[in-house]
Amino acid sequence: MISRPARDANLARNRLAKASRAEQWRPARDALWALLDRHVRPGAAVAVVGAGNAHDLPLTRLLARAGTVDLIDLSAGPSRRALRGEPAALRGRGRVVRSDVTGGAADRIVSAALRGGAPRNVTVPRQPVGAGRYDVVVGDLFYSQLLYPALLDAGLASHRIGAALDEHGQTLCDGVVARLHASAELVIHVHDRLGWWDGNAPPMPIEAFLTGDAELADARGPRGCDIPGALSRCGQRVADRALWRWPFADGVDYLVEGLVAISVLQDESHGTP
Repeated sequence: MISRPARDANLARNRLAKASRAEQWRPARDALWALLDRHVRPGAAVAVVGAGNAHDLPLTRLLARAGTVDLIDLSAGPSRRALRGEPAALRGRGRVVRSDVTGGAADRIVSAALRGGAPRNVTVPRQPVGAGRYDVVVGDLFYSQLLYPALLDAGLASHRIGAALDEHGQTLCDGVVARLHASAELVIHVHDRLGWWDGNAPPMPIEAFLTGDAELADARGPRGCDIPGALSRCGQRVADRALWRWPFADGVDYLVEGLVAISVLQDESHGTP
């Protein structure tokens, strides 16, 4: 029996990272920074959940802007290496935090799927992540990875993977989204909305979504990973939004959506229409 399937799957994928992708992903980092630049004030306390190797993260610019940056991930090694590669003058602003934001719920779901039974508890804890209250939390492209990689690595048949995602994926995602919003007044959710690769092609090319010629709402995203719906269910309003291309690998492109969300109650208390 695998005791920590989500962590092990995370480690396995971080080890597969090629150095060349840091340059390949530069356009995605620039696009993410264009969004962060509008919402991270100088000296802010920032947490990045799902930081990993930080190849998709404009880490140098974020460290230069923020007062502190906590890099939160299931495994600490990749983020530690990323931080060691930063300029010495900025390195002290960063901290690596090893944490499972699902509170073990993802592991329980995968272990139950292997047994063919129901998980004991899929509730995600609601206490803040990391050090506590932040000015900004960034959820960095980890939502679709909460369950799928671990289910795949466990060797489950595709129909059983699909069943686990359909039954538990959205509940898990909703809990994680709510936990991030318990950690900061403003949360930037960055998620892979659609993907294009050989054998998987949405009905429209990626350019159609980037130019607004295709409606994103009409396209199905990852199973059990509806971020706008999760935001609505936990009382958050999308205050800003951006779309960009993520050149994940040769022949593989993702459409990334960045959603900046704040509490509806916070809106009302400040008189925001």
